Amino acid sequence: MSPSTVGTAGAALGALAALVAVGPGLRTAIAHRESDNGLSFGVLAIGVAIWGGTAAFRPFSPEPMVQAYFYLLSLIGASVAALGWFLFASTAHSTPGTLGHPAVYAGVALVVGADVGLVVTTPIHGLYWGGIAETATAFGTNAVVPTAAYWAHTLLVAGLFAAGVWLFARSRGSRRDRRYARVYAAYAAVVALGVVASNVAVPGSGAVTPAVASGLLVVGVVQARSS
Repeated sequence: MSPSTVGTAGAALGALAALVAVGPGLRTAIAHRESDNGLSFGVLAIGVAIWGGTAAFRPFSPEPMVQAYFYLLSLIGASVAALGWFLFASTAHSTPGTLGHPAVYAGVALVVGADVGLVVTTPIHGLYWGGIAETATAFGTNAVVPTAAYWAHTLLVAGLFAAGVWLFARSRGSRRDRRYARVYAAYAAVVALGVVASNVAVPGSGAVTPAVASGLLVVGVVQARSS
């Protein structure tokens, strides 16, 4: 398949997101692996790497079924990134400990785990989409026909990013911490809105959102290096 200009641009953005995640993102997480916040940053980086990497490959996939395989991976990447972001926000020292409880972490992890398990088994039960469109979108990918679980996944990912926005919006640390918190909240708000907008407008074709999510990693890397 020869992707359109828009598809090529989306693929480039996805590749950029993956490179940011596996490069400075993971290096920063490894450097701070002794803290819960550092480990959470690593989960975020892994999720963005999968999310962005699949967005980079999908426009070049020759068959709709191959694109569906990459889309399954992108759903997993989005869920893992959302989980990592939620944990990162709730373990940051400047955010309130309202959601920072083991029971909350366990509950969120179980829900995300169930989501990932259902995504992996989609070819068996078809809960996430009822089929794949034959015509390609402007992104050079084939949209899916969404079903109930697809929208539940959308709300889960957007909700976890929104929860992080809420936590960082309530940051009460130093002036420097509050400044970074505002940037985190702004980026994550765009990600949450992007997840909903892209999934509604062209189901199964989101390529820009993981690139925006990689901005959270860039902010984290800059913050870690300046501390």
